[in-house]
Amino acid sequence: MERKASQDPKRVVFAEGEHPKIIRAAYNVETEGIAQPILLGRKEEIQAQCRELGLDYAPLVIDPNQSDKRKVYAQLFHERRQRKGVTLSLANDILRQPNYFGALMVDQGDADAFISGVTYNYPEVLRPALQAVGTEPDRWVSGVYLMLVHDRLYFFTDATVIIEPTVEQLAAIAINAAQLAEEFDVEPRIAMLSFSNFGSTPHEQAIKVRKATELVKKLRPDLQIDGEMQADVAVVPELMARHYPFSQVKDANVLVFPHLAAANTAYKLLSRLGGAEAIGPILVGMAKPIQVLAMGADVRDIINMTILAVVDAQFKSQNNG
Repeated sequence: MERKASQDPKRVVFAEGEHPKIIRAAYNVETEGIAQPILLGRKEEIQAQCRELGLDYAPLVIDPNQSDKRKVYAQLFHERRQRKGVTLSLANDILRQPNYFGALMVDQGDADAFISGVTYNYPEVLRPALQAVGTEPDRWVSGVYLMLVHDRLYFFTDATVIIEPTVEQLAAIAINAAQLAEEFDVEPRIAMLSFSNFGSTPHEQAIKVRKATELVKKLRPDLQIDGEMQADVAVVPELMARHYPFSQVKDANVLVFPHLAAANTAYKLLSRLGGAEAIGPILVGMAKPIQVLAMGADVRDIINMTILAVVDAQFKSQNNG
């Protein structure tokens, strides 16, 4: 992925530009040719942080409070949200906030991707992004974790956004994850997870997963997808071949959980007890490349997320161009 990102580095704007972890990560991705960082914050403070960190680094810095772009973005945001109670005066105040300013930079083509979250709760980043950028047409937003397990890559979803998905949302979550896998040149094999295997336990929750599977097949007949199925059957080809040889999916690499609690619990247990590396969460379905870091993310997490954001921006640029 790092090699893919460095082939066409993109402009990545970081909301928390004064944070030492962000500065270290920005220095790394710029010196490695992975991205062109833009740090939001006070230039003097960021320069002082660079000196304190021992970095010979002069990053591109934009202060939303001093930028001429703030009034331009505020006017645009006001026009979009004026029937949501946002006056022009309020919009000018809102655009002082880096999560709004950075998202609108990407929306207006002044940056290619936006990253925030080290010091914010997830909704504090997602809400401004949805208001400033919005979703792709007819798409739901969902979150995916890349899980590296014994040198194998899996996509776990949705662990961050939709708490109790409907049939339609569950189908969208699966399609979102499949598209992400394709961005990373991985052929998706999608398992729609449940406590039931292909009708073995009749229950409304299992039926919902089955209906979502059928909907995905209708919307994306090109995808390999099956369900409902239990997690062990999904990832152990021998079990699938022995008990359910009719299945269209063997050895799944995209695992779609029935609700957020299951996905969130699974990825955290696997990373803490199973030694897997979790990369993410990756936000999928946004109109522009917007990514939300886990609060307290370390420098390596930020670098990984930047790589993912660059690849996402490359993909969107190719498909929109």
